[in-house]
Amino acid sequence: MKKIVTAIGNPNLNKKLKLEEGFTVVAEDIQYKEGILEILEKEEDIDFLILSSILPGNIEIKKLIEKIKEINSQINIILFLENKNEELENYFYAKGINYIFYNNEIEINEIIELIKNNQKNPNTELKKEINELRKMLLEQEKKNNLIYMQKQNKKIRHKNIEEIIEKEREKQIVCISGTSGIGKSIFSVNLAKSFLETKNKILMIDFDILNDSLHTILGINKYPEKIKKIMQKNNIGKIEELEKIDEIKNIKDEIKIEELIIKVNSKIDLIAGINLLFESKYKISNEKIKIILEKLKENYDMIIIDTSSECFFDCTKEIMRLSNLIIFITGANLVEIKKAKRLLNIYINEWKIEKNNFNILFNKYNKNSIDFSILKNIFSGFNILGKMSDNEKYNLMINKSSKEKLEKEIQKEFYLLHKKMIKQ
Repeated sequence: MKKIVTAIGNPNLNKKLKLEEGFTVVAEDIQYKEGILEILEKEEDIDFLILSSILPGNIEIKKLIEKIKEINSQINIILFLENKNEELENYFYAKGINYIFYNNEIEINEIIELIKNNQKNPNTELKKEINELRKMLLEQEKKNNLIYMQKQNKKIRHKNIEEIIEKEREKQIVCISGTSGIGKSIFSVNLAKSFLETKNKILMIDFDILNDSLHTILGINKYPEKIKKIMQKNNIGKIEELEKIDEIKNIKDEIKIEELIIKVNSKIDLIAGINLLFESKYKISNEKIKIILEKLKENYDMIIIDTSSECFFDCTKEIMRLSNLIIFITGANLVEIKKAKRLLNIYINEWKIEKNNFNILFNKYNKNSIDFSILKNIFSGFNILGKMSDNEKYNLMINKSSKEKLEKEIQKEFYLLHKKMIKQ
């Protein structure tokens, strides 16, 4: 039996809760803040308190929460705030309040289900962890600020381009990984373009099965002429519909990897229709991946593979194992860092990919991003490649499906990135 107290200045919720089996509603809906403390002092084993921050009373809401926790440290508080206030919200999360909502954000029946199942607000854990991370960042910023400024003033010496070419020859397979929506695909395209002067032959493979977009960014068709002709012949617009045609079933059984290669320019090739090599996007043989990549390595100096951020694809795991270099891309804000940490934890602890195989790159970096020295501290133990700016020209490149060379300012960023890649 769950004992509940309501204090939201509205008796409707109180009445509905009384009708629910398994609930004991203590007293009528409380109409003022001080009344909550009076009830809790009499009833020490209350399970849930549903509270509105705008309830009348002389005690300030923060002080009220502190007093409530002093009386009953185990009580679950469902708190309604009037206006969005991140600072106040973080304060309450730190006090152990797991259920924070704003007016009209949750219905009465949802509150009832929440109490029944004792569910946590879906965003609670993330917000609590972000709050803890924020505190750590502030502490680290104070310690590292002086060192950071000193490092920013150091000049980077450029190496001879021939030295770069020679040392990069061994890097044949580069896996692009990272959090969703952080710009892996546009980075993959720009990375390939940036090697035009130092590599004889580059292949890009789009292994982001769910969100493949390399062909869109490059402004070319996803499937080669052989497949396109079959589609046109049968008036088919979507590849999924090809499964219904006997002719394509035979092709999928016999198709060779070379038949999927699309020429982007004299040095860069693309394979975007990788799904045609497998039974389905969820059934991809690791052995077949290994055979394919070994075969492709014979003809290319560098293979850049854009992978999915989804963790249920075993193919991504196999690609990581076969790669000479894994570039893990994330953002430089609190939410993206948290997502990155979770993803890396899966790769390292569950997939058993060696930690030192990951090279962290912070994308879309701007003046509002977390200081770079702090980012390096957060990801200590990993190889840090550096940061890429939040350049507005990237969107222009995508929207125009540009096949041109990189802008000079972008070229410079990738030039510095190449130097760090060599050292890994």
